[in-house]
Amino acid sequence: MADAVTYPASLTQRRWRWKSGQHSPVVFQLGVDLAVLVLGTLGYLWVRFASGWLDSVATPTGGEVVAIVSMLTGYWVLLFWLAGLYRNWYSRPPLEELWAVVRSVLLGIALLLVLVFWDSGDFYRSNFRAVAGIYAAFLGIGLGAGRLAVRALQRSLRQRGILVIPALLVGNPRGIERLLEELRRIPHWGYRPLGVVLPSSGMSEQEWNGKGPIPVLGTIAVLRELIRRWEPEELLLAFQPPDPQEVGKVVGIAEEARVGVKMLPELYRVTSGQARIRRLYGTSLLELNPEILNPWQAFVKRTLDIVISALILFVGAPLWLLIAAAIWVDSGRPIFFVQERVGRHGRIFRLYKFRTMLPEGDPSRLWTQRGDPRITRVGRWLRKTYLDEIPQFWNVLKGEMSIVGPRPERPYYVELFTQMVPEYPRRHCVKPGITGWWQVCRRQELNVPTVEGVRSRLEMDFYYIENQSLALDLEIMLRTVWVMLTGKGV
Repeated sequence: MADAVTYPASLTQRRWRWKSGQHSPVVFQLGVDLAVLVLGTLGYLWVRFASGWLDSVATPTGGEVVAIVSMLTGYWVLLFWLAGLYRNWYSRPPLEELWAVVRSVLLGIALLLVLVFWDSGDFYRSNFRAVAGIYAAFLGIGLGAGRLAVRALQRSLRQRGILVIPALLVGNPRGIERLLEELRRIPHWGYRPLGVVLPSSGMSEQEWNGKGPIPVLGTIAVLRELIRRWEPEELLLAFQPPDPQEVGKVVGIAEEARVGVKMLPELYRVTSGQARIRRLYGTSLLELNPEILNPWQAFVKRTLDIVISALILFVGAPLWLLIAAAIWVDSGRPIFFVQERVGRHGRIFRLYKFRTMLPEGDPSRLWTQRGDPRITRVGRWLRKTYLDEIPQFWNVLKGEMSIVGPRPERPYYVELFTQMVPEYPRRHCVKPGITGWWQVCRRQELNVPTVEGVRSRLEMDFYYIENQSLALDLEIMLRTVWVMLTGKGV
C-alpha cells in the first residue's frame, strides 16, 4: 500500500471556480486580437495619412475611419478563424503559436495588397511596400506580444486554481497514481479531479484507500450517470497495465456524452489505428480524437456539400421525377423511404431515400443483404447504381449529413453494435455521409451484423476519421461515381 500523498490545492479544492470551458483560451485570444487589430489599424491609418511620413493627398473622415477599422477587423478575425488560430493554443508551444500568427498576418497582408494593386490608382501604389511593411509590423508585433501575454495570464490563473478543468480520473489504482504524479507536475494546466472511477470488475474501492484524498465515485459500469451528475469537461484515462476492453468502453461513453478524453502514453498501443492522437505541449498526456480538419478545410467541405447537393437535386430534378414515377408504377406508394438514423454526437434525424423494398416487417431492425427478396425490380437497379441515395442530398443541405462520411445507422443497431464493440460510438464524432470509405472498399461477406462484420466496418470508418481530408473526400467521391457507373452497389 502506497503512503498517503498530498496534492496542490488546485487538485482538491471543491469551492466554486470558473470552468475553463466558460473562460477558454479562445475568449482570451479573441479579446486580445480585437484590441490589437483596432489599435494596430488606427496606428497604421495615422502613419499613412496623418503623420506626414508618407505622401498623402487626403485624410479619411471619422466615419470613414470607423468603417475601415470595422471592415479590416472583421476581415482579420475571419482569416484567423479559418487558419485555426482560435483553438486551444495550450496544446502547442509558444513559438509554434507565434509562427502561426506571423504566417496568417503575412497571408492576410498579401491578399490585401492584391486587392489594392488591382483596384486602386497610382497614389496608393506609390507607397506599396512601405504601407505593407508598416501594417504587417503593427499587427505582427502586437498580436504576437498580446498572445504571449494572455498565455502567461491564463497559465497563472490556472496554476492558482482560478481557472480549472474539472475532470474524472478513470483507471485502475496503479494507473491513477501515475496520472496524479503527472498532474502534480503540470499544475499550470488547471486540472481539478472530481473523483476516481475504477474498472467495472476486478478492482475495489479498498485498493484505492490510503492513496490520496480524491474519492472513488463509482465504476465504469455507471460512468454515464457519473458524467451527468458531475459534468466533467474531460476524462483522464490511466490503466497500468493497459486494458483494451475497458478503454474501449470509456471512449465510447465519452463520445456519446461529448466529453474530451486524454490519456497517458502507456495507452497509445491500445488506441493506435483507431483514433487520431495528439501529444499535448509540456505534458505526457495524449489527446484522443482532436479536431481533425482545420476550420478552413471544414468551411470548404461544408461549402462543397451545399453546392454539389443543390446542383444534383435541382439540375437532376427531371430524372428524379422519372425515378419516382417508375417506383409508383412498379410497386405503388410510398415513393420515399423515411427512417430514423443516428447522426453526429448521437443526434437522431430522419433520413430520406427512394424506396427500393416492399414495406414488410420492421424496417428499423431488418438487415438488408444482397439479393434480399424484399427488393423490388426498380429498387434493384436503384441500389446497384446508388441512385436510391439521391434524396439524402436534402439531408446534406439541412446539415444533418455530409456527402462523405461514415454511413448513419439505425438506433436499434447502434445500441446492438455498441454492445458488441464498445468503441462503436466513436464513429459519431463526424457527420455521417451519403458515401464513405466503407462503401467503396467493403467486402460483401463482412456486410453482416456480427462482431467480425462490425469490426471490419469500424476499421474502415476509423481509417476515414483518422485521415480525413479534402483529398480523401475527393477520392471517395470519384470511386463512388465509378461504382455507380459499373453498377456494383448492393
